[in-house]
Amino acid sequence: NDVSYIYELSLIRGHLWVASRLSMSGFLDHAAMHAKHPEDEIYSDLVEVFEAKGLAGFASELSTFSNSVISGDKDAIEQDYVTLVDVVKRSHGSIELSTRELLELINRLISQAAREYAVGIIDGQVDNVHEYQDARGFIEIATDLTRNHEQKISLSENHKVVIGLLRDRLEDLLEMWPTLVPVDEVPFEASRLFGAAADVEILSLSL
Repeated sequence: NDVSYIYELSLIRGHLWVASRLSMSGFLDHAAMHAKHPEDEIYSDLVEVFEAKGLAGFASELSTFSNSVISGDKDAIEQDYVTLVDVVKRSHGSIELSTRELLELINRLISQAAREYAVGIIDGQVDNVHEYQDARGFIEIATDLTRNHEQKISLSENHKVVIGLLRDRLEDLLEMWPTLVPVDEVPFEASRLFGAAADVEILSLSL
């Protein structure tokens, strides 16, 4: 369905956002793994969907961006990232999620971030930095999707209030990532993300 399709695209965007940020900060080894992940593990599941929707997909753009990250050329990375994000967004096609569908999507993204954060941070210590980074990317994309939805002029007052509360909740979570490559203790727990996912379910009941 539409929510599942946009969810998969959002996971890809989350990885790409992390790859871009890490590469701009000089952490190319970290960045390369995130740049390759969508191509290796997510994109192949979407190929048939693209074909069914009559979309070209973005395999070549993924590969170009990944190669730029590996090369370490920051100018190319920045340009190829912008190009790739644009084509990923165009792959949404004509889909316009309702507010209820958006909340379902955000719940899934936060829940996935929570699962990855639980693997990444254990007792305040970094146990798996890549999972920790993944979680940050997914919250970033959830926040972006929410802000975009908030701009729709067709939203009722009730929906505007709900989306505003959702945006605030997501923005509050960002402090859980003091840096993308932490060297000190990270004083947060995945339970906060699981709680946020539950809050989104509660918000959906008010629609």
